[in-house]
Amino acid sequence: MTAVLAEGIGRADRTQCRMHRDSELTAWHTLLASIEGDEWSRRTVCDEWDVADIAGHLIGQAEDVNRMLSFPRRYRKAKRVYPEVVRIDAHMMVQADEHRGTPPGELRALFDQVWAKATRKISKNPELFRRVSLTMEGFEDVRLSLGYIQDILLARDLWMHRDDVCQALRRPFDAGPYAAELVAQVMYDVIDGPYWRDRPAVELELTGPGGAIYQLGRDEPVGRASVDAVSYLRTLSGRDDAPVVTGDPAATEAVTTCRMPF
Repeated sequence: MTAVLAEGIGRADRTQCRMHRDSELTAWHTLLASIEGDEWSRRTVCDEWDVADIAGHLIGQAEDVNRMLSFPRRYRKAKRVYPEVVRIDAHMMVQADEHRGTPPGELRALFDQVWAKATRKISKNPELFRRVSLTMEGFEDVRLSLGYIQDILLARDLWMHRDDVCQALRRPFDAGPYAAELVAQVMYDVIDGPYWRDRPAVELELTGPGGAIYQLGRDEPVGRASVDAVSYLRTLSGRDDAPVVTGDPAATEAVTTCRMPF
């Protein structure tokens, strides 16, 4: 199979992003409906968060889309409440804090309600609004457009956190019908952003759901590395620093050490 040049993938359009987001929201509705009793308090790989906290954080993400002043209010509060934490991470902690203690039934209903509104709003936002960009601490000082944040990062966040919850509950993770496209967007970002840095060109074989073969970098690859697709996204996002990567040493070193914001 010929490797796909990652930098040539390009950005998913708004229609694709809406399909990815809606698919994730359907999966989350089913997942939340299945969680019972003390499963809500199971610890997750996300520091200090249990399953209910992740749901609260994601509800907060949608609220920040729906209410114009929600994000800046929480962003200011984050600096005050968690001064030693990277600002964007502290902001997410505030999102979870503000929903902690909400009964499960209310969490489920609120999740569906705020995300139904948010995904419609994202799809209708005018192009001028989507072009507004901001620099957030913890994102390598890269300016991110609101269109990119809402189309790409929010769907990615829903997908990755769903895997976090499935792991905490010891349940299989269904990567979903758009896993390959979501993974491809991550591969594009690795090269399009400042994350691959001066690493050599490699061929990366991602196996399992969402998998494909990518070339990261334009030069002649120094070798090929192979790793499970979902596992590798967990590594890129900082969730797993010891992925099972096989292949040529130079390629596996480059692949294993790369990190990017999710």
